[in-house]
Amino acid sequence: MAKVVISLTMSLDGFIAGPNDDFDHPLGTRDGMKLFDWYSSGRRPGEDGDPRFKPKGRNKEVVDEMFATTGATLSGRRTYEIAGGWEGTHPINAIPVVVLTHEAPKNVPKGKSEFTFTDDLGKAVRVAKEAAGDKDVGVAGASIAQQCIRAGLVDEIYVHIAPMLLGEGVRLFEHLGDDSIKLEFVNAIATPEATHLRYRVQQQGSSR
Repeated sequence: MAKVVISLTMSLDGFIAGPNDDFDHPLGTRDGMKLFDWYSSGRRPGEDGDPRFKPKGRNKEVVDEMFATTGATLSGRRTYEIAGGWEGTHPINAIPVVVLTHEAPKNVPKGKSEFTFTDDLGKAVRVAKEAAGDKDVGVAGASIAQQCIRAGLVDEIYVHIAPMLLGEGVRLFEHLGDDSIKLEFVNAIATPEATHLRYRVQQQGSSR
């Protein structure tokens, strides 16, 4: 069965985007785009051939694994809008995208990805898991990641820590509810461009 995996890049002080993120500044101001330098620090594209992804060293292992194991993604409406609907094609293998929103957009970019819009978080996760098959469901955006954590729907957390401090912006780990969340360490990969930390969620929310 598909796992729900929060796999996001953040600064050492916990921000996945700088302040004032919008369509023109997808990762906000304060050099937020530098969070993803680890994606493009090499000279050649990864195995997928996408020129946007040029990792080097062990970062390439992380990116190659991402392309091999991700089968669908969950997104919040704001992330969808900031990304411009990925112009209809998600950069990871044109995977299906499930967007949590109170109102579906009237115009959806035409591309290779299949888009589903729903206002029900449980349904969103079910649809994404069905679409992913035996691969993982990624989670795009802080708000929907937090909602999934509060609802006890996350199996793993995989954070890619960029060597920078943003000071302010969009925090990943806040609004997580009143209960502590126990994690089991899985592995770590350290590179000069990012430190990749993977944890399995052991206990999360009051539902477990």
